[in-house]
Amino acid sequence: MPTVSLRLYAGLKDMVGARDLDLRLPEGATVGHLRERLGDEYPAVRAMLSVLVFAVDEEYVPSSHLLREGDHVALIPPVSGGSRCSS
Repeated sequence: MPTVSLRLYAGLKDMVGARDLDLRLPEGATVGHLRERLGDEYPAVRAMLSVLVFAVDEEYVPSSHLLREGDHVALIPPVSGGSRCSS
């Protein structure tokens, strides 16, 4: 069973109560499986799961991406804000 390291950003970190997590996943687990597991273990984040972007080892990946032992997974919620620059 591979262990992956998770890094949570913004409000997601507050919902879970930790910035970093290590999770053991079954062989053949994908980012989609990880998404489901997070919803099961941390119900507070379920509403955000459909809009999270996942990056594995600093590259954005789809839900079908196969996770491997030692992967570093960043969970990135949508970002808003900023301002328009007027010239």
